[in-house]
Amino acid sequence: MADLKISDLTSIAATSARGDLLHLIDDPTGTPINKKVTIGEMMNALAVPVKLAVGTQALTEATHAGRMLIVPNQTGSSILTLPTPKIGMTFNFIYGGIAADAQNTAISAGTDNSLFFLGGVYHLDIDGNTSASVFSDNDSNELLTLVTPQNFSITCTGISATTWQLSGFVCSATVPTIAD
Repeated sequence: MADLKISDLTSIAATSARGDLLHLIDDPTGTPINKKVTIGEMMNALAVPVKLAVGTQALTEATHAGRMLIVPNQTGSSILTLPTPKIGMTFNFIYGGIAADAQNTAISAGTDNSLFFLGGVYHLDIDGNTSASVFSDNDSNELLTLVTPQNFSITCTGISATTWQLSGFVCSATVPTIAD
């Protein structure tokens, strides 16, 4: 086979399988080394769950995007701040506690209403009084607060350079809020 540039190779696109090999360059800004990885190995490595630390923290694309983010019981109210959205970037939050949390957990899109949420979440009342959807105002709400959650699964997906699409559910005695 003649030497070809990678960009000149034929794409197999939709017929690719987890066992197919990809060429990659390890450490491109340092000492670059050509290596191989299967599609399956790459997908598994990029999907490793991340157990978040207790407390307020800023999330990053490199460490947290596209992964299951396990939120532990909090010792005080905490805010998880998302980075600036990019189209297709996702953050998937699940509750990793073993009982209803006595503290609030908030997810922040940013500040000054320049980054905000669209959509909403479904609230399941653990007292059995009400269950209902909770929506953002679709133009400025940047803070989703889960009030003493017992369980949740929240996905934030970047749909523009300023907007996160919310979806998911929250189980708690108190309705979550989505506000400025």
